[in-house]
Amino acid sequence: MSKRLVFIVEGDTEIIFIQNHVCPYLLKKGFNISMHAQTITTNRKLHKKGGNTSYGKYKNDITRTLSQGNVIVTSLVDFFKLPTDFPGFTTDSLKIDDIEKAISLDINNTNFIPYIQRHEVESLMFSDKTGFELVIDNDEKLSLIDDILQEYSNPEDINSSPQKAPSKRLESIYNYDKVADGEMIFELIDFDLIINKCPRFRNWIDKIVTKLSE
Repeated sequence: MSKRLVFIVEGDTEIIFIQNHVCPYLLKKGFNISMHAQTITTNRKLHKKGGNTSYGKYKNDITRTLSQGNVIVTSLVDFFKLPTDFPGFTTDSLKIDDIEKAISLDINNTNFIPYIQRHEVESLMFSDKTGFELVIDNDEKLSLIDDILQEYSNPEDINSSPQKAPSKRLESIYNYDKVADGEMIFELIDFDLIINKCPRFRNWIDKIVTKLSE
């Protein structure tokens, strides 16, 4: 029996992104296995899901999924507003690798690949302007997107302050809807372009491909 691949993510935008883009990319690579994304369970009794409220809840979902056996588990959570109880926590986005290593040591399972997006999944949207042209019908506002694209050749660098995180920038430019707009923006961006422009993200995808190839 082939292994399954499960993505533990924060919310609906991430689920849509994984299901519509990452999974099809892996299928094209020849990995014809069961793959799906699920949000972190924040309150099991109330059946609440979504968000990343604590390391404990994140870890519980990962270890519970791993215990099912015959599964590779990975995560997609944002560094922006990452809970401070994560192992190796730091506010330095250039040290995200240290947090991921600390998580790996704590969970201690070779079938788990931790990944923290620098800074938010929205940063990947800035790999290309095409998607924004669909949701923003205003040249002046689109020029503000152009300014950001020109300033940052690597979209993963976009975050000069808490008020300048990728999602906050979008909210300041127009009435950004995380789920609806996120789906439309990503739909128009070539996935290979995201991989080419976002080195941390590319490294994560490479790790998944390597694990699936074992």
